[in-house]
Amino acid sequence: MLLTEALFDPSVIALGEAGLDKSIDAPLSLQTEVFTEQVKLSEAFRKPLVIHCVKAWDELLAVKKDLNPQMPWVIHGFRGNDILAEQLIRKGLYLSFGMKFNPKALRIAWPDYVLPETDEADIAIEEVYADIANALDMSIDLLALTLRKNVKAVFSV
Repeated sequence: MLLTEALFDPSVIALGEAGLDKSIDAPLSLQTEVFTEQVKLSEAFRKPLVIHCVKAWDELLAVKKDLNPQMPWVIHGFRGNDILAEQLIRKGLYLSFGMKFNPKALRIAWPDYVLPETDEADIAIEEVYADIANALDMSIDLLALTLRKNVKAVFSV
């Protein structure tokens, strides 16, 4: 109920973190049920979905296939490899990178499916930009232009 109420607030631009995590004690069936409802809320309120996923990629993609959501999905704190990155991107998911990331995965996601984040550490976003720019061998200014476009595309800001 609180989540639904929060989604009416125009300053709330996304729903999350929602997702699936096989490393916790909660049954995956219950997680999937809750996640499915969160996806439905994301769609009903036209808000992108920020996703936490640990070792449940097949299940996550099964929910995506079953529900066929139209709102963007963003994988929060993506640290996976290039093969997983390519699989997720083919399904239209965006990948959010913080200070710890796989450079090969970043290059696979670049330019259209990359978002920056600082959630995993108490750092300035400029540090994340510098690390991403360095990994992509480009200027921070060019990186910022592309990331700005991606943020606008996902979050409609």
